[in-house]
Amino acid sequence: MSLLFALVFLLQAASGSTCADVADCRAQADAAAARGDYETFHDLAWRTVQKGKRNDPDLMFLLARAQAMSGRPDDALVMLERIVALGGKPDVSTNPDFARVRQLARWPEVASKFDPGGAAGPAAGAPGVPSAPPAPAPSASSARSAPAASSSSAPTPASPAAAAAPPALSFDPPALTAVAGLAHDTVSRRFVLGDRASSRLMIIDEVSHHVVNYASAATAGFLDELTGFAVDPRRGDLWVASAKGSGGDATSTLHKLQLVSGRTLMEAPPADGAGALRLVDVAITPDGTVYAIDDVDARLFRVRPGARRLEQVLRLQAAHPTALTAADDRVLYVAAEDGLVRVDLTSNKTANVKSVEKLTGFVSLAWRADSLVGVERVAGSYLVVRIPLDSSGTRAQPRAILAASTEPTVGTLTPEGFYYLSEPGAIRLVKLK
Repeated sequence: MSLLFALVFLLQAASGSTCADVADCRAQADAAAARGDYETFHDLAWRTVQKGKRNDPDLMFLLARAQAMSGRPDDALVMLERIVALGGKPDVSTNPDFARVRQLARWPEVASKFDPGGAAGPAAGAPGVPSAPPAPAPSASSARSAPAASSSSAPTPASPAAAAAPPALSFDPPALTAVAGLAHDTVSRRFVLGDRASSRLMIIDEVSHHVVNYASAATAGFLDELTGFAVDPRRGDLWVASAKGSGGDATSTLHKLQLVSGRTLMEAPPADGAGALRLVDVAITPDGTVYAIDDVDARLFRVRPGARRLEQVLRLQAAHPTALTAADDRVLYVAAEDGLVRVDLTSNKTANVKSVEKLTGFVSLAWRADSLVGVERVAGSYLVVRIPLDSSGTRAQPRAILAASTEPTVGTLTPEGFYYLSEPGAIRLVKLK
């Protein structure tokens, strides 16, 4: 039986440990925890939450365990707070799975919410409170990344590898109403950060960490709301989409700015008769063609090199697009309400990307080495995920969760990896293989 178990485990690892429904995902998550494979436990716990009913405290506790055991104690603490906010009182005061969570500076504050008279809370197994299984003994292969179990409530020292990676860039957070996007200028070593409702762009300097205003409605002619932007690194331009109104009254414009200065170079309005239009994201192909996606009628527009107006390319059979990226001069990928769509620009044909998972809720999308990388909103959190695709580009392999944030966030791809705004005043880097 041990040989059979090992074979099954290897096959599951090779296939990315897919799961069909809540029960299957949870069973596989528990199995991963039992064998000490905490990264897989974390991935499968997220999938269980995604497939389960919204705000299920039992599934949220499963995820909190997975976060704690996979070296993500801050995420686990936030998840425990959410369970408490829903009326639950998880028992983690002596649970060895949460030893690293109890080391956090905010632990006493959060623990007091479990039980006003103490930090312990009700006994495991009480109605509505899941019973956490005993911590498995990590195998030799996983001991470097797995949290050490403890038989007492005394916290065990956390290894340096288990601590959250320091931000790639820290800065004084500006007052933001809603983040509209993040881009990176490799040449000048600056990030461009957008604020949606105030319709302005800011620059964050990598060297000085200073934040300065870059462009706004007053200086660049943006409409009421800034909805997306992208850097053209080959030509040193920044293309920005802005919008006004909603539904049948919506209108949008693309603005071309000089990246180094923020000076407006041109505007590309829609052609006469385009109707209601609300551009929500921008992508640039290597040949310099700029594409933008419309949320109102799911239409794809472009501005060819040298052109000065938006030209309609096609209409997608997908509702409410949210993000867009270019794989090359011939292929785009669009994230929409029901999933991902591949657009063949040569034939103007589209195909839904098939997947065993729900691939929805994307707020950022990028392309790298036959994979999509982006920020996906799941169960009130934001996940940085990588989705490998097959050779046809129309079938997704199981996604990998690279990072998570409790704050609304966006990201951008660079040669170094994927940068994302993890919290106000902090940009983190996920390095990609």
